[in-house]
Amino acid sequence: MIPVRVYDECQCDPRKCTAKRMLRFGLAREAKRLSDIPPGSVVLSPFADRVLSPADRRHARRGLVVMDLTWSHIDGFPKVRRVEERALPYLLAANPVNWGRPLELNSAEAVLAALVILGETEQAGTFMGRFNWAPEFMRLNGDLLAGYSAAKDGAEVARIQEEYIASVADSPRT
Repeated sequence: MIPVRVYDECQCDPRKCTAKRMLRFGLAREAKRLSDIPPGSVVLSPFADRVLSPADRRHARRGLVVMDLTWSHIDGFPKVRRVEERALPYLLAANPVNWGRPLELNSAEAVLAALVILGETEQAGTFMGRFNWAPEFMRLNGDLLAGYSAAKDGAEVARIQEEYIASVADSPRT
């Protein structure tokens, strides 16, 4: 089991906030301050130079951290020291706000994807009954997530991502 932490910037509607729902359902613990984030843990960041892969499992055992802030405020993404920042690979959002948009996942989608990539399928399964979009997220991204979770390292995840994007770009539109 990977300890999941949420650092919440409180920028979204609390009734719709997936980070707050993860906390309420016991799927994560709150990091009230940046200093509460365990050193050496994995912080999911859209600005990271390296992509998340199964090779990050050893760091994630210290903690998997999602920073909850709106996409409109993403430039204010907090900087955390002494952690491993990782970006999620190409995935499609399934939540009602960003459905079908690549890489614009909500916090719970990001954690669900990270857990699957890290091989924590049982822990990831706990999201299925708590978020009504979770089955759709897995339907949209299941093949990609299977490839990412079978990769040996970030370079292989990046290669799978690039091949997928190239195949989508080359496919004819109807």
